[in-house]
This record gives sequence, structure tokens and C-alpha cells, in this order.
Amino acid sequence: MMNASGRTRQGMAITSLVLGVIGLPTAGCLGLGAIIAVILGIVALVKANKSPDEYGGKGMAIGGIVTGSMSLLLAPVVGGIIAAIAIPSLLRARVSANESGAIGDTRTVISAQLTYASANGGYYDSLECLANPSGCIPGYPPQGPYMLGPELVAREKTGYRRTLHLGVPPVGQDPSAKASPTSVVSFAYVAVPIVPNRTGVRAFCGDESGRIFFTSDGSEPRVEDGRCAETSNVIQ
Repeated sequence: MMNASGRTRQGMAITSLVLGVIGLPTAGCLGLGAIIAVILGIVALVKANKSPDEYGGKGMAIGGIVTGSMSLLLAPVVGGIIAAIAIPSLLRARVSANESGAIGDTRTVISAQLTYASANGGYYDSLECLANPSGCIPGYPPQGPYMLGPELVAREKTGYRRTLHLGVPPVGQDPSAKASPTSVVSFAYVAVPIVPNRTGVRAFCGDESGRIFFTSDGSEPRVEDGRCAETSNVIQ
């Protein structure tokens, strides 16, 4: 039976065909569109076969089933291509962010050491002392400002393993001087990728010179007497 306008019902068949065609270049609209196209196409085809006077669009229903099925078959291929393009970009973005974080933290530690030294007789100290100077520097106010946040005392952070290499203690330090008993004359802060080429590409080393050096292959920079020994590459 036709509808009041004298035309057969073709809505499901048309929708099936449209979704199937759209699904071809869009990986099946993430699979969902292709599945709907196939289901609507099958339902429309069954109705057209049972009630041809009321339901039409048999050819469009078949076309929707065919294109929807093709979309489902192509979805893994298209998805693989998208992943092949997107994943490396995401990894590069993460590596870049991790490296920027390591460089920023190295600068923060250098600045904190220099600030700490101004209150510690010109000497440097451990990360724990920088985070709690009143527990290390004699006479330092209990409520005095700390030089380093506790989050930078962590050994691993944002894809990098960090290590503070301390130099030798000062020679002839006056015991009565207001300086920490664990004071040293130099330091080197090293950040190395936890998983080379995945969490970071370069490794970094910063010392009391204020400069940050790096190794291009992510190998751990050499440290001698609490100072960065590999100085060929410098962060500008």
C-alpha cells in the first residue's frame, strides 16, 4: 500500500545508502555509521520484498548494504593509516614536552642552588636542604623561605630520571660559620630519559656555571668533581 502521496516509503533505504557512502572515506564513521547503514539496508530490503507496494528503494537498500559492508572492511585499514600518522606526532609532542620540563627543572635547580649559596656561605647542598634550608643551615629562620619545591626533590618526573651530583666539601670550612655541614663547592644536576627515544631524546646536565649542556643521543652526561664534563652542546 502506498502512502497518501502515492509514493512508496524509501526513508530507511535512502538513509542506509547515505550512511554507507559517507562511511567509505570516513572509516565507516568510526564503525557506527557503517553498522547502522547495513542494518537499515537489510531492514529496508526485507520490507521492500515483503511489501513492494508500500516500501520501495530496493536498489538503494542494496547499495547501502554493500557500501556499509565495504566501509566496515576498510575501517581497520583507514584506522591504521590514521594511527600511523597520529601516533608518531603524539610521541614527538610528548618527547618535546618532557624535554622542556627537564630543561625547566634544571634551570630551577640551578637558580635554587645559587639562592641557597647566598644564605649558606657561598656553598651548595643537597636537594633536601634546598627544600628545607632551616634543617641544614645553622641559624636559618624556621619559617624562612625554601629554595626548592618538594616536587623537584623527586628522582623521576615527566619521563626523566634526575640525579644531583655533589662536589667536594669546602676545604678549611670554619665550623662556627653559618654554613650547612653538608655543604659542597660544586654541583651538577643531570636529567636522563627513563626510556631513551620514547620519554625523551636528549639528556641534560646543569651546574653552578648557570649553563645547561646536553647529549644528543640521550646518554648520561659525564660529571667530574660535581661539574658537567661534557660541554660541547649547550642550551642557548
